[in-house]
Amino acid sequence: MADVIDFSGKKLGGDFDPDQTLSDLIGNLEAFVLSGYDHGGNEVIAITFGHLPEALWSLERAKKSILERPDVL
Repeated sequence: MADVIDFSGKKLGGDFDPDQTLSDLIGNLEAFVLSGYDHGGNEVIAITFGHLPEALWSLERAKKSILERPDVL
C-alpha cells in the first residue's frame, strides 16, 4: 500500500471498521462509488452507477465535501 501523507496536520480520530460501516449502510443507499484497499494493499473500486460520468460527478462531490469539512483544515 502507498504511503499516506497527511496534508492537514490534523488527525480525525480512530479508523472505522469497514465491515461494520458497510453493514450499517445496507438498505440506505440508492447508488455508490467505493474506493479503498483490500487486505493485500490492492486498490479496490466498486461503482453501482450504470452511467460512469454520473459516478465521476458523485466522486467529485464527495471529494469537495471532504475538503470543505472544518475538521480537515
